[in-house]
Amino acid sequence: MPTTRPKIRRKDLKQPDEFMTAAFTVENFVEHHLRKVLAGVVAVLIVAAAAFLIYQHHVTVHQEAAEQFYRGFSALQAKDYTGAEQKFNALIVEHPSSEAASLARFYLGMSYLATGDLPRSREELEKYTQSAAPQSMREMALMDLGVVYEQMGKYAKAAETYREASDLKGPASNDARIAAARALQLDGKRDAAVAAYQNFLKDNPYAPQRDTVVQALANLGVGVPAGVAPAAAP
Repeated sequence: MPTTRPKIRRKDLKQPDEFMTAAFTVENFVEHHLRKVLAGVVAVLIVAAAAFLIYQHHVTVHQEAAEQFYRGFSALQAKDYTGAEQKFNALIVEHPSSEAASLARFYLGMSYLATGDLPRSREELEKYTQSAAPQSMREMALMDLGVVYEQMGKYAKAAETYREASDLKGPASNDARIAAARALQLDGKRDAAVAAYQNFLKDNPYAPQRDTVVQALANLGVGVPAGVAPAAAP
């Protein structure tokens, strides 16, 4: 039986089959989006390289700031106050957001205090106490700031600052309470000073500072409050 050959139209020859159509679609898609894909890869590489450079810069900056701080601290220990102030100020200007610069403000305030530059000492210590400083360092800075206010004749502000240091309940808490009472006394607030001294003895009858407080009360014409043990230690 003779077979009939299927007729192939010219139109059919021009029309791609399903596989070819799909292959062309994928190829076209890849070709169309290849540049975007490559651009994305390049962008990721650029971000990674930038992150690495930022990390390297951070390490370098941190090291430079630490070295500058050490030089300033060494000058301060040697009582080269001018040199210390120059180095600490340079550190603060060049690396203002570093931890070393924050700590430099504390020691810069101490240096200014040592040279009698009270306004600058107050400025640096105030900045440091208002920063996110560790509690132990903040306590020390508040004590120094209280001394600055006291030497400036700002006794009410000194008393307030000493009380703030005392509220931290750190190693200098007792000294801060006594200093606050002294500032009240210097400010002419005798009754408040007496109350502060007496409350200290009631709370700390065997404190090492007992004799100092008893003498301060005697100078004010007041004795040891009732109920406080007379002995220096049990």
